[in-house]
Amino acid sequence: MATLTATAAEARTNFSRIASTVSETGQRVTAFKNSKPWVVIAPAAGDDDDYIDLVRAGILEGRSQIAQGQGIEGADSLRQAVSDMRGQHG
Repeated sequence: MATLTATAAEARTNFSRIASTVSETGQRVTAFKNSKPWVVIAPAAGDDDDYIDLVRAGILEGRSQIAQGQGIEGADSLRQAVSDMRGQHG
């Protein structure tokens, strides 16, 4: 089976199509940036089921809080963590 690759720009522009292909075929796609492997887009493995369930539960809880007119707990912490990560990676 041939290895699937894309440039970072192609992956960004065509992410939905690439993700669908990965999900349907089970093949990973390696995205390259500056001619070096940068990220791998891979199907969710069965080992990740607990994590996926946790994420889904968080999404459902957030939707419920929004429907009740409440904010989402931890949103400020999440924004700060993302800001910190961006600062570390330029």
